Amino acid sequence: MKDITQNSKKISVHYAAAFFIYFAAFCMVRSFISVYLLDRGFNYTQVGIITAVHMFISAAVQPEFSKILDRFPKLGLHRFITICCVPAIACSLITFVLPSRMIFFIPLYVLFGLFEIGLQSLMVSVGMEYVNAGIPVNLGLGRGMGSVGYAAANLLLGFLIVKFGSSVSHILNIVLMVLLAILLITLPEPGLIGAAEQSEEEKDEGPSDKMLTFLRGNHIFALFTLAEILLFFAHSILNTYLPNVAAQFGLGADFTGAANSLAAFLELIPMMFYTKISKKIPPMTLLYISAVFFSIKILTTTLAKNAAGILLSETMQIAAYAVFSMASIYFTNQAVRPHNRVMAQGVLIGAGEIGFTIGSLIGGVVLDHYNIRFLLWMGVCVSVIGSALMIFAVTKFKRDKVVSQ
Repeated sequence: MKDITQNSKKISVHYAAAFFIYFAAFCMVRSFISVYLLDRGFNYTQVGIITAVHMFISAAVQPEFSKILDRFPKLGLHRFITICCVPAIACSLITFVLPSRMIFFIPLYVLFGLFEIGLQSLMVSVGMEYVNAGIPVNLGLGRGMGSVGYAAANLLLGFLIVKFGSSVSHILNIVLMVLLAILLITLPEPGLIGAAEQSEEEKDEGPSDKMLTFLRGNHIFALFTLAEILLFFAHSILNTYLPNVAAQFGLGADFTGAANSLAAFLELIPMMFYTKISKKIPPMTLLYISAVFFSIKILTTTLAKNAAGILLSETMQIAAYAVFSMASIYFTNQAVRPHNRVMAQGVLIGAGEIGFTIGSLIGGVVLDHYNIRFLLWMGVCVSVIGSALMIFAVTKFKRDKVVSQ
């Protein structure tokens, strides 16, 4: 037992480092996508289309990864993610020679969605493998360091783009994906460090269900992910078009990077201490809190009159996305049967990507015809509906759980 505890501390640090690097790389491709594409000569509608296709692919592929892993069980999560790093690196190299045309950039960002952005749920599942195997790895530390990595990358990239241009993001992405591959291939797997015995139920369960079968058999989880889609619609508007929000007050990419970094650094607090927080505040209550603060955050941004207002809204990330990102992982782990856990984590992340996709697509079209204020108010309305729906889904889960007991 002592050996497992000592190993878990080393693995927690190793896993946190991998998460840090992954989300820093994620930032290079995703966070400044509008800045990069606009710099290449695309208009807002084109940016919206490219981003939407990219996000749709990354959302669609994540639940399907479980089927690949079912088919090749010896491959394992670690090796599979490492293999995906290779085409992701190739995509960044290709950006330097591609002409600025939709016919080239849509396939390119499809590949980014498949082999880089689409790895989010698998990175989470790596940590949950240890937790489900009885190895006390600090998943919150890993996810929290992911936010630190994202924040550091945002801060750095904002200044580097101002100085060297938007192409610097893909140079850094290459370096980070190489580092990620090295960290993952050297991360020990649960089965090699004395994992706990599986329950009889887990032993008897076969491969993941088909997607439609899975959704039909998990109505509450399906409702939960629908609420997530609506909330992330608004969340995507704030993330993708924050440069446009900042531009109203004469602020540039350096401010956008600093604002994103503030939010991401604050995420570290509830993520790192999620286990302790959840012992004092019930996990379902934490989901209620996050649902409400998603809507408060975009409303605060919409009503902002200056840079201070934007920064105030970014501080609300600590109770919105930060709490949701941890509470939803554990909720998902409880809400579905063991053989569907990898798929369910993929659906969870995929739902967020779908929300991002719709928000980015509609956001680009709206900005070509209206203004950022109109778009923000649209986001407020959708977010409020999403908050109400999530509270309803969580409440129903609680009631059904009590009845089943």
